[in-house]
Amino acid sequence: MKGKMALAEIKRNPEEPHSIEEWEVQIKATWENAPEFKVNPQKTKHVAVICDGNRRAANEIHLKPNLGHQAGVETIRGVARTLRKWGVKNSTFWVWSRENWKREKNDPQQVKFVMKLAYENLKDPNFLEELKENQVRFTQIGRKEKIYKLFNNKMGKIIEKLEEETKKFNSYQLNLAMDYIGLDEINRAYLKMNEDIGKGKLDPNLPKKRPKLIYNYLDTAGQPLVDLVIRTGMNIDEIPHTSDFMPLQARFACWQFLPDFFPNLTPYTLLETIEGFEKYERRFGR
Repeated sequence: MKGKMALAEIKRNPEEPHSIEEWEVQIKATWENAPEFKVNPQKTKHVAVICDGNRRAANEIHLKPNLGHQAGVETIRGVARTLRKWGVKNSTFWVWSRENWKREKNDPQQVKFVMKLAYENLKDPNFLEELKENQVRFTQIGRKEKIYKLFNNKMGKIIEKLEEETKKFNSYQLNLAMDYIGLDEINRAYLKMNEDIGKGKLDPNLPKKRPKLIYNYLDTAGQPLVDLVIRTGMNIDEIPHTSDFMPLQARFACWQFLPDFFPNLTPYTLLETIEGFEKYERRFGR
């Protein structure tokens, strides 16, 4: 066993981090040095990221798999700040699927680790201060019930505070998709629409004439549709798949599947992806 461990250490790239602290410092430095760029504000209004490959990134450098999620948080910070710097007004990060709860059965410690990690970072006063300083509206998209009840309902109070204290901002929009899948979002939107019809707030014939009304009942109501979806951690031998992510909001979006594990994403790869998107002419069926 010792021999195998020693061999693994020898094979490590000297530049690879040997601890989560080193890894976070590297990620932070990488994103602090993002190149200058400005998007076309009419073309790139909303970028969504499926943050995949956190555990695999940690395994690759011989750290505990859960630490990949911790590194992923630092990457979200870097990507969010860089998108703002480049003029992207709306961004969405999918960090936890409704399907991910299935991991509780086989790896309950991972679920506890990820949820505690989310809680600690969301309640950090520096996070709220950064949102306010940059006039960023924060929204959690996805189911509320299970997420909100975590830590004796403390998670819900934190999310409600973030949403309440940033709801008047309109410079930027930051969505955190937690306990999210598209089918559930559409179902909840359908139920809310029918509730409004039942209360007389909505003409029952209107949805038939204006199917786009469903957008007003989605978690992203009032936001522009997604222009570009980036999914990381997609192996080259995998068939690309969307995993039921924002099926209505991303109905006309371009998708980019990257092999990079999410914590290994760099501003240069992000820039190359966005530049490629901006050069592409979407025809919208024309």
